[in-house]
Amino acid sequence: MSKIVSDLPRITTVYTPFGASNDGRKPLFAVCDGVDIEDALAHLSMTLRSAFETNLQVCERVDRAVGGLAWATGQSLEVGLALVEAMLGGLATQALGS
Repeated sequence: MSKIVSDLPRITTVYTPFGASNDGRKPLFAVCDGVDIEDALAHLSMTLRSAFETNLQVCERVDRAVGGLAWATGQSLEVGLALVEAMLGGLATQALGS
């Protein structure tokens, strides 16, 4: 993945486990530490887009009561996606301005 940001301070992720089992065993998955924020945001954007598209299919297939919940979830996913895209755009704008 090519970098948009070059002169800004390097911001990276921290190790964050997820997907813990109900019986308290060690989580199977984790976000690795040291990943550039731009790369992490790009992956988050793809993940949110996938969740949004999947949820849209749910909205089309369920009854009205559940459909309302699915539409609300879809709006939340759309907000999250817009925020991620805004952050990536801000990083790109700052890189061009420096």
